[in-house]
Formats: sequence, C-alpha cells, structure tokens
Amino acid sequence: MIPPFVLPSNVQLNADTISSEPGTLLIGASVRQTGSICPICSQTSKRVHSRYSRTLLDLPISENLARVRLKARKFFCDNFECPRKVFIERFDCEIKPYYRRMLRSNDLLARMALELGGNTGARISRYVGIPVSPSTVLRLIKKLEIQSKVLTSGIIGVDDWAFKKGRTYGTVIVDLVQKEVIDLLPDREADTLAEWLKQQPEVTTVSRDRYGLYALGVKMDAPQARQVADRFHLLMNLGEATKRIFQFKAKELREAFNLYNNPLNENPQADSIQLLDQNNIETSETALYSADIGIDKQHKFDKVKELHGKGFSIRQIARAVNGSRVTIRKYLNMEQLTKRESRNSTNLDAFINFLTLEDNRYKTYRELYQAKAEMGFNGKYSRFCHKMNHIGTLQPLFSKKATRPAPVKSWSPTRLSLMLYMEPDQLQRTDDSEFLKLLFEKCPKIKQMGQFVKDFKKLFQCKEDGLLKIWIEEARKSECGLKNFAKNLSKDFEAVNNPVITPFSNGQVEGQVNRIKNIKRRMYGRASFQLLQKMVLANSA
Repeated sequence: MIPPFVLPSNVQLNADTISSEPGTLLIGASVRQTGSICPICSQTSKRVHSRYSRTLLDLPISENLARVRLKARKFFCDNFECPRKVFIERFDCEIKPYYRRMLRSNDLLARMALELGGNTGARISRYVGIPVSPSTVLRLIKKLEIQSKVLTSGIIGVDDWAFKKGRTYGTVIVDLVQKEVIDLLPDREADTLAEWLKQQPEVTTVSRDRYGLYALGVKMDAPQARQVADRFHLLMNLGEATKRIFQFKAKELREAFNLYNNPLNENPQADSIQLLDQNNIETSETALYSADIGIDKQHKFDKVKELHGKGFSIRQIARAVNGSRVTIRKYLNMEQLTKRESRNSTNLDAFINFLTLEDNRYKTYRELYQAKAEMGFNGKYSRFCHKMNHIGTLQPLFSKKATRPAPVKSWSPTRLSLMLYMEPDQLQRTDDSEFLKLLFEKCPKIKQMGQFVKDFKKLFQCKEDGLLKIWIEEARKSECGLKNFAKNLSKDFEAVNNPVITPFSNGQVEGQVNRIKNIKRRMYGRASFQLLQKMVLANSA
C-alpha cells in the first residue's frame, strides 16, 4: 500500500504505482475529481475529450527526487457560446497550468531564493532534492507578489545606498520603530523623496544624514515632519574638520614630532641649521614639505635618510621606524618623498631647485608661475598657488652616532583627530597620551580644539536643550579653527539640535544598508532595481 503522505492531501489524486530509479522515485497518479471548470466561461464540464501524461516534480522523499507521472485529462466545453471547445483539466491548488513542479516545491525554492540568491540557491537546490538553474531561481523571485509595507509609527530613517559606488545611488526608507525596510527608491533626488512623502502624510519624524537633497525633499512635501540629523555623521563631520586643521598645522606637528623623538634637544631646528653651516651642505639637497604628503610619512622618510647616513643597516632602520624593509629600500632610492600620482598632479617637483634659488625669494607667485610656465610647468595658476601656500623648508637633522637607533614615532592627522575624542583612560598606548600632552603644551589652540571636541560629544549624552547653541557661540568666538564647522551647524540648526534632545538616530538605517550590500553580492551583478527591491522587502517581512 502506498502511504497517503506521498502526494499532497489537498488535491484529489490517487497514488496508483510507485517505482524507483537510482536517486529518483517515480509515482504514478490519477485524478479523482469527476469534472473540471472551463477557464473561459467558468462552466463545469464532465465530458472527457482525451487523456495525456504529465510529469511534475514534487518534494523529495528520503533524499530521493520525487517525480509524479499524472494521467491528466482534457474536457469538452458544452457551452456553445464559449470560444474554447476543448480545455485542459484545472485544479484548485498545488497544480497550475504549464507548471512542471508542484506549488509546494515552488514555495520551498522561492524561500531559498530569497535567502540565498541565484547562484548559491541553485547549488543548494541540488542537495535539497529540487535541482534548478540560477535563472530559474531569479524567475521565482520575480514572480513573487510582495505586498507594500504599511508605515505604522510615523518615524522613519532615510539614507542612500550604492548601485555602483561613486556613480549611481538609491534611497532606503526604514521604519525606526518596527525596524524594517518600508521602501526602496531608485535614486536619491529631492523630488523622488518628496513624491514618496506626499503619499505618506502620517510621517512625523525623519532621521537622515546631512545630505542636502534629503533635507530639501522633506521640506517640500512634509514640512510638518521633524528632521533629525544623524549623530554619527555629525561626529564624522567634526572629525573631518579637525583632520583638516591638523593638516594645516604641519609646522607645529613637525616641531612636536622632533621634540618627542629628541627630548634632550629642545631646539632641533637651531642645531640642525648650525650643523648645516658647518658641513657646507648645498641648498639643492634641501627638500620641500607639501600639504599633499602626510606629515607622519614625511617625518618617517626624513628619519630613514638620517639613520642611513649614520651607518645603520636596513633591518635596524626598519625596526626603528616600524616599517618594512621594502619600504626602507624604496625611501633610500628616492631623493625626496613624492605624492602618488593623481588626475590633479602636476610636475611641480621638477622645479624645486628653481624655487629655492636666492633670486626667486622675493618674486611674486604670478612672476614665478609665468617663469615656470615657460619652462614647461603643466599645472594651473590656482593649483600652483595652493601648493606654494603649504611649502616649507625641510630641516636636515644630525646628531651623534648611536650604536642602535631609537624608535621613531609619528602620528597622522587622522589618528590625532580620533585621539581628540578619547578620554585619557581610553587611549590604548601610553605614547598617545604622552604625545597629546606634549602637543597641548606646545600648541594651546589644539588643546582648546580638543576640549571643544569632547564637549560636542557630551552634548548627545546630556539631552538638554540649549547646550548646542551655547557650544556653537563659543566655537565661533574661539581661535582653534572650528569657526566654519560651527557656522555650518547654524545653517541646519533645527535638524542638528534634534539628535541632541531626542533619542532618534540613523543606526538602524545603516544596518539595513549593510544588508542591502550583502543581498547585492548574492545576486552577482544580476540584481535589477525591481529584483533587488523584492529581495529586500520580502526579507523584511
């Protein structure tokens, strides 16, 4: 006797025979229902026209493929007004016209497709017992009907995600209370977001980053909504501002690096100039600093040259500056450190000797630029002025020969800007706290900037109204370099003040953006916007 669970219980089928092949079970089945409904006129017919064999793939049984060979029928349509004279037998569920699989196996494949994507879903389907191709998996996703999400809380988060990074972007909208994706938009334009908000009048709060078009889109069609700038992006903007300030304070940082690495030499610049006169070193050996090269890298390059001149081996120098021997050899083969070539790079380095001549010391930028243009300079006047504004003379450092070089330590502007956020007990290395203390003593403006950074971070913890306004006023009066940052906060004050006094943030939205990235990787470049939208919304259900 054939077990009844072999075939779906909700379909009137009889399991007549069962046989096996290697890895496959063949089930012969017949239909129990007496008639069928015409798909055109919906009239029931019991007059059989003919019979034919139909093979359907079902759920696997004991790790074997299950193939159902159904003896299907065709019926006459007795309605004379109906254009269809003969039709194929219809079923209420599980078996659809033209399908080659039972609906329950189709549903299993669709759930796998939503979780795994095309290629991975096709590979796993072989082990599940319903082998299909990647294209079939994608077709199953496209056929799914995804119901549109209903916004229940009125509190949403908005952020962009990349179709192709740096080229095309879309917008993701997340319900911050329900923690699920509400919708995906095909671009990040203000009009697109405004059109979506027009259909959602219940929106009361919008959390966003500081992208200007999102702010404009909310103002256009949801002026009643409260805008909340994301706390994380505000701290990132402050970090970028402090990083730029450190880049412009290259002279102060060089002095602090030299003083930290040579604590016994309080004025290394004066000693190096004296040694320069004693040894009659030519001016052509003097290199130039540029703001385009990291201060920490330039300092490390100088130390490599200095230690090599004292007779230390490449291995000893690599240990001292905490670098690889390949980098040390590259530095030794270079006369001066140059920036990696980019689209905006110029051949300014070829005119270093010309710029250091005594006759050019009192010439204007315009006169120097005209002279260099005749000699073959390929940059524009604005680019030339930008470079000249950040050029300083590199001081060669000499000291007594030591048996073993002392470690050379430096900090990049990015690292220094991160250190300003940390409390003294949060700094992992003692070198960080010692250098920061030295830098604060030598440059009070940087110390003042560090206090402003910590005060700005504490604003989000206090949750008191009015503190941000006080911070902006004090920052605009200070001389630490944060005036422009404070001025930009004033332009978007209401949106910036809301994260200070409310608990909303865009953290949930950033997590959904990461999930979209993972889904895109699973689709291997075949995810159109409609397919990706179904994947994201279906997984959010």
